[in-house]
Amino acid sequence: MRVLFSSTPAYGHVFPMVPLARACLEAGHDVLWATGGQACELVRSAGLEAVAAGHSRDGMERIARQVRQAGAEVLPADRARFTYPRLFGEGLTPAMVADLLPLARSFRPDVLVHEHGELGSPLVGAVLDVPSVTHSYGGAIPAEIVADASVRLAPLWAEHGRAVAPYAGCFTTTYLDICPPSVQSVSMAHLSSVQPMRPVSWTGRGSDWAPPPGDRPLVYVTLGTVRHDVDVLRAVVEALTDLPVRVLVTVGPDGDPAALGRRPEHVTVERFVPQTEVLPHCAVVVSHGGSGTFLGALALGLPQLCVPQAADQFRNAAGGVASGAALAVLPGQANPSAIAESVGALLREDRYRLAARRVAAEIAELPSPAQVVPVLAALT
Repeated sequence: MRVLFSSTPAYGHVFPMVPLARACLEAGHDVLWATGGQACELVRSAGLEAVAAGHSRDGMERIARQVRQAGAEVLPADRARFTYPRLFGEGLTPAMVADLLPLARSFRPDVLVHEHGELGSPLVGAVLDVPSVTHSYGGAIPAEIVADASVRLAPLWAEHGRAVAPYAGCFTTTYLDICPPSVQSVSMAHLSSVQPMRPVSWTGRGSDWAPPPGDRPLVYVTLGTVRHDVDVLRAVVEALTDLPVRVLVTVGPDGDPAALGRRPEHVTVERFVPQTEVLPHCAVVVSHGGSGTFLGALALGLPQLCVPQAADQFRNAAGGVASGAALAVLPGQANPSAIAESVGALLREDRYRLAARRVAAEIAELPSPAQVVPVLAALT
């Protein structure tokens, strides 16, 4: 079997697909990955062959800025509905199709696998009559949001002699779902075929990082690897100042630790530490609720505080709260007092940890990426 993976250059969309791509490779199949610019190096670091296609991360950020400016008045909780069709739909897809279609004609894949933010693969699959599989990067995206992207992509499909498929062609075969049902906050009634799959954390090569010294509980604070609200990070650090904990804050590869100003001795700030190395040492996680951090913490049974900023983070936070494994502080409420109270509760009260462990057990029961490879093979 020849499998062509494709993704936007957003690292948070790349990470979840790596375990399946590696499982395909380890099973003896031919694997090629198409993604933008710098993300190629990330994929290659996993031992996978990658080629540049579509926009680079800089190009994606340029389009994202334009979309943010256009939606400046949109409330944070509604930004996913506004942003997804405009950024991942009409913004990124044309360039990806222009590169992915000739690449697919040359590689001649038996199946295409794309993450849910990369919407060129379904069109390429329709043109070449090759099955295209949608790989989730977290919880499901509401049907109306994907339907809006479909409307915006209709002219591009028409350029290639095709009527746009429902939901931009995302669900014509199988949807690979890495979100455990107990934290799924979106109806999946629009999905005709769902294959559950265990989320497996992968965040790149290892490092020489070691946990901060001491025996107090470790609280990990992150707002992801791309965009950071320094004011939110400052509020979190201030909130944790008087708690009996050790704190690790990551500000992202392009972030500036000095932007947080002076901080207590028990607070360590790094640009980036592989999540797979941090989480096993943690007692509580405080994050934006991005899917990688959200599911990675749950897989280890860690209670967490979600401080959502945009996109799917609000849906993840809602699912975490509903499961009993998380608390959430929404924009406008993210002050030091509310954050300190929430983290204190997560540390003190066993019910959050027990709920997180229930979700971890649920995740452990899901089929592994290696077990899903035959599902892809059956499509060919």
